[in-house]
Amino acid sequence: MKTKDFKYIYGPVPSWRLGSSLGVDPISQTGKVCTFDCLYCQLGKTKIFTGERKIYVPVTKIIEELDLLPQVQIDYITFSGRGEPTLAGNLGRMIKAIKKIRKEKIAVLTNSSLLNRRDVQEDLLPADFVVAKLDADSQKVFDIVDKPMEAIKFDAILKE
Repeated sequence: MKTKDFKYIYGPVPSWRLGSSLGVDPISQTGKVCTFDCLYCQLGKTKIFTGERKIYVPVTKIIEELDLLPQVQIDYITFSGRGEPTLAGNLGRMIKAIKKIRKEKIAVLTNSSLLNRRDVQEDLLPADFVVAKLDADSQKVFDIVDKPMEAIKFDAILKE
């Protein structure tokens, strides 16, 4: 598959957890949009630091690209990409739309920062697998490693 032909989907890539995984980028901006600025992030520094959910990519654009996908072996369609996927205000609609046209399972990779929000929980319900990371054991380590937005607190993530 030529990745240059697609703007919102990429791969498939091999994953030890998900097998052959086709990526969907529901943020798809030129710079990373995230609630964290993790020291180890493969995408580099966060360009847009936000906790505001909004529509970055219309559902129709994702479906159009999936319809153009050549026949390829995929185990999961995985939401990740250029930032925190739960920032996409239409994430739930994307998942539901993909499930109507594809047989593969749906995964979402999240940094867990918005999991305490009811709207995010509802958007994730139709997903088959949510990979929620938490790589700190205290607010102090959380601040050093993940460098979250000030409004995001370690204890709030743990409660939900």
